[in-house]
Amino acid sequence: MILLDTPVISALMDPAPDARILSWFAGNPAARLHISTVTEAELLAAAARLPDGLRQRTIAQIDAMVAEDFAGRVLPLDSAAARDLAAILARAARTGQSIPMVAAQNAAIARANGARLATLNPNAFAGTGVDLINPLDQEPRYVE
Repeated sequence: MILLDTPVISALMDPAPDARILSWFAGNPAARLHISTVTEAELLAAAARLPDGLRQRTIAQIDAMVAEDFAGRVLPLDSAAARDLAAILARAARTGQSIPMVAAQNAAIARANGARLATLNPNAFAGTGVDLINPLDQEPRYVE
C-alpha cells in the first residue's frame, strides 16, 4: 500500500505533469495507490481559492478523482491514525523538530495503515517512522 502525498496528486493534476511522475504512477498497480482525507481537504482548500469558473471545474475534477480514480482507496484520519499523530507530534516536540501539521497527519495515516508514503518532499517527513518513496527518484514499479 502506498499513500500519495498532496504534492504528488497536485503534480498529476498539472496540465503538463512531470514525465517521471507519470511513469512512476503508471508503473504502480492502481489498487496499491491511496490518498487520504487530509489530501482531499488540501486539494479542495486550494481549489476554493481559485476564480469562480476555474474553481468549479477544479472542484469537479477533484470530486471525480476521489469518487472514480480512488474509489474505496481514500484513507481517513481515524482513531488509530490519531494515536500515531499524537506520537509523531510528541516526538517532534521532544526533539525540537518542526513538522507541518498536514505532513504529520499524512504520516500518521500511513503509519496506521502500514503504508509507504509517496512524497516529493521527503524532508517534511523526517523522524516520522514512515517508509518514504520519492516518485522523482524511484523506479516506476511497486516494491512490496
